[in-house]
Amino acid sequence: MTWRGDLPAACWEAGEELRIIPVEAESTSDGVFLATHTSIPLIQRDHVASATGGSPSTEHDLLRAVREQPADQPIIPILGKPGTGKSHLVRWLRINLETTDATRLIFVPKHRMSLRGILDLILEHATGERADELRAKVATAVDAASDEKEARLRLRAALAVLVETRGTRQDGGTTEDDELRAYLASPEGLPALLLDPVFRDRLLSDDGPIGRLVREKLSGKGAEDKEEAFGFSPQDLNLSVDDINNAGANARDVAGALTSEAGLRDLAAKMLNEQLGPAVSEVFGIGGDDLKQLLVELRLDLQRQGLELLLLIEDFSIFQGIQGGLIDAITLIPTENLQLCPMRVVMAVTTGYFVNNIPETVYSRTYKVYDLETSQTGAATFEPAHFAARYLNAVRAGSALIDQHHDEGARIPKPCLQCPVREKCHQAFGHVDDMGLFPFNRRALGLAIRSRSQDKGFIARDVLTRVLRPVLQRDHSEIDESRFPGAGFENDFRSGALDILDNIEDQVRLRTPGDPDMSERRIRMVRFWGPGNGPQNLDPTIHDAFGIPLLEAFGNAPEPAPPTTRQKKEPPREIEEQPSQLPTLPPATPEANPRLVQAVDRWRASGDLTQGERNDLRNIVHAAVTGYLEFENGFGPEAGWTSGKKEHAPSFDASSSIVLDDDKLDKALIPVDRTNDEDVRVLRALAWASGKGSWDAVPNGEVLQRLCMAKVQAWAARVTAYLDLQDRNDDPELARIAHALLTVSKAFGIADAYKPDVHSRIRALFASRPEATGGQLRPRLRKWQDAFSGSSQQPGREWLQDRLLRLASYSQGSGKPLAIHLPRLLHAVRDDVADAAWPAQAPDVLIQAVHNIDTRAAELDQLLEEASGLLPDTGELGSSVAEVAKPLNSLIAHRAALGQLPSSINAEGLATAARAVKSGDQKKVEAIREALQSWRTLSADERLRLMTLDWDSSAKRIETWLSMAGNAVEALEKKLTAGPVSEVQREHDDALRRLSAGLNALSDEIAHVTGPGDNA
Repeated sequence: MTWRGDLPAACWEAGEELRIIPVEAESTSDGVFLATHTSIPLIQRDHVASATGGSPSTEHDLLRAVREQPADQPIIPILGKPGTGKSHLVRWLRINLETTDATRLIFVPKHRMSLRGILDLILEHATGERADELRAKVATAVDAASDEKEARLRLRAALAVLVETRGTRQDGGTTEDDELRAYLASPEGLPALLLDPVFRDRLLSDDGPIGRLVREKLSGKGAEDKEEAFGFSPQDLNLSVDDINNAGANARDVAGALTSEAGLRDLAAKMLNEQLGPAVSEVFGIGGDDLKQLLVELRLDLQRQGLELLLLIEDFSIFQGIQGGLIDAITLIPTENLQLCPMRVVMAVTTGYFVNNIPETVYSRTYKVYDLETSQTGAATFEPAHFAARYLNAVRAGSALIDQHHDEGARIPKPCLQCPVREKCHQAFGHVDDMGLFPFNRRALGLAIRSRSQDKGFIARDVLTRVLRPVLQRDHSEIDESRFPGAGFENDFRSGALDILDNIEDQVRLRTPGDPDMSERRIRMVRFWGPGNGPQNLDPTIHDAFGIPLLEAFGNAPEPAPPTTRQKKEPPREIEEQPSQLPTLPPATPEANPRLVQAVDRWRASGDLTQGERNDLRNIVHAAVTGYLEFENGFGPEAGWTSGKKEHAPSFDASSSIVLDDDKLDKALIPVDRTNDEDVRVLRALAWASGKGSWDAVPNGEVLQRLCMAKVQAWAARVTAYLDLQDRNDDPELARIAHALLTVSKAFGIADAYKPDVHSRIRALFASRPEATGGQLRPRLRKWQDAFSGSSQQPGREWLQDRLLRLASYSQGSGKPLAIHLPRLLHAVRDDVADAAWPAQAPDVLIQAVHNIDTRAAELDQLLEEASGLLPDTGELGSSVAEVAKPLNSLIAHRAALGQLPSSINAEGLATAARAVKSGDQKKVEAIREALQSWRTLSADERLRLMTLDWDSSAKRIETWLSMAGNAVEALEKKLTAGPVSEVQREHDDALRRLSAGLNALSDEIAHVTGPGDNA
């Protein structure tokens, strides 16, 4: 029991779709043809040369134009792209034209019409002795070339000769064109290529222009053949062969030139096509002149009988090679000396062929032009239902019933009128004039047509053979057995529904737990048959028809809108509107999702990602995974610790370790599979959280965050196992290296090395050595520090850093900073593992390097004398340098004003030296001096820190001022003791003595520090 009661769900007999929509449309009966025909909107133009403008028209206007056609304008072309319905229109004319006994109708179909068949159609109406002679000539000539292989060889040879003898002829060409033509027409040009034995197979292949043309002339066009006229295209001359070296030198040269120069290929194809006509005439023994003569003889004969000729041509391109004779014959106008019968010609021809190949003589003989390319005219909006409904109705009725009604003159049968579920079916799926659209509805039909349309234009042939027939034929059993819509439907029409229901979260909401097939069918149903705005239940009848239950989460589907005027039952109309443009489908209305979320949805649907989107998504995954790995990037210099050496592999790199490409998933460290729902959900949620900066802004964020945490932790476990960085916290080798590097950092005066917290210590391991600020004041210290950097013979700091990274880091790729496995290194820098026993596998060179560092760090006594000698003693000043310098500077200034300042005193320099002494210099120097005096009581770390602290500059600044101040005091004393003493002089002497009392001891100290001769 189905939704249709006891009737099968598929309401048509299997096989009828092939009888109603065959491969070759003209093979249907007239009854089926008329039952499926819809009115074709046309544009009528009165001027052939005009490619735009015109007025809307229909096939009935065309029929009226043929009836009213004047004798001096016998030609009506029907133009359009391949597949738009030109041949269909010509057949409709043939059926509906009411000819009299005075009219001889010749209908030339486009399929299975050979050259002889075309000529026989014309000769059928010819009588008399001359007609018999022409029949004999046609039979003899065509039969002589009936062997296809022989015809191909002869056509190739004829083209080679004609191109060489006539190829240079042209009108109005440029000098460059003339030169290129001369080359291509020369024996070294196209003739050499055509006759070369190596290129022979390519030129004579079944799908090549020579093979196609010969096959058409002998057998006629098949449904698989293209509609355009056969001939050479530039692509046919883009030749390549496997054994090119065995080809002749000239053939190789011209083939290479054609392959590399598109313009040369265009010209070569044009030259070959120019010679196709005479080549066909030579090979088949009958050509354009014979066809012209035949038609002229026929028209003379019919004129004598008082008859007229009507020629309907479904595809003008089948006259390729003899079209010149046809054009000459149909453009002849009766005169007093040439009594020809009236002639009317309606020919379907592709727009491109008509514009490029039809001579202008046709233009003056053309009555009206009917064009199916109506996209620029503002034609009515396309309703695919109007076109498809008649075919769906005909398939349900069956060809036998349709032909019976046609023979009896009855109306087209409509099986839906007798269907017991017609009302709810038409309400759910839609209908046109009581012809149901099931198994489509308007939206599904529109999306399917869009997926199969070229350049978004409506091609009737594609709709029939690539949309309707596949579903009706292939999916018949699926529909009947409630397995529709299947994967085949989605694969065929997916491109028409891009961006519709591609949100993985919406798809998850449509799933039936434990039934993946049902889930996928429901998603397809909502995607194609739904309104395009997210997950929901559709009309219950659609669910029943496809055997897909409603979901309680969405409640009942909204009541469908009442039928529109068009959907209500209407009297049958003689003419249906059949538009020629694609429908403007209501777009899906997704939320304003972040850019990368939209990219994930598109990737899920089609596999398409730009390189930038791919990189961004991989970086998001990489950041999420590294957050669970306890790796750290923030230590060391800004440029990174090393250059990312290969020996630090294996690596975890966003660009190589995280793969989104379908064909590389099996080898990936972290594969993200677009066919895996969980992978896509996690990637999409991470992209959303990254784009919004918070999980709070992610729809259903709490659930998705938990999903992401579980997935990312699983990915992190894969990475941890791959990098072989499981927690090996107590690694004695790593500990000894880390503490050796700490010792080096202390010797360099890196402050973080002395801090107790482990993070500061880790930073110190890779911190840059501070620049020396004391110049050459302490050369012994600088030499001692330099030794820690190592040499080519003795490994030092950089070698140890590199070895540590191999033990406790992973690489982010060549040339990128390394990242530390933080837990391992945190254990290694603890004080309690500083003297861990070396493991047995530790290399001797490593043990020796660490030993050398420890030994060198203990050799500080040699630096003590250098440091002590650099520190001045300020203990006798009794105050700060600034407080002592102020009265000294005042005294010097006063003596200078009296002209009694000793010439050895540099007053300005002394004042400058005093100002250079910074506020903390004296305190720092005094503290260092005091600490050095307690040297024997200090720990090893305290000695290292004391010796490497930056106090050199402070000592130098104080020493400079003390030296100058001592010299000034000595000079003033000498000046005061020389010559008679005045009252004023006596006052100054008293002041000087008071100042000098405080400086005497300091002067002695200065003399001790600077040594003899320094005060000169």
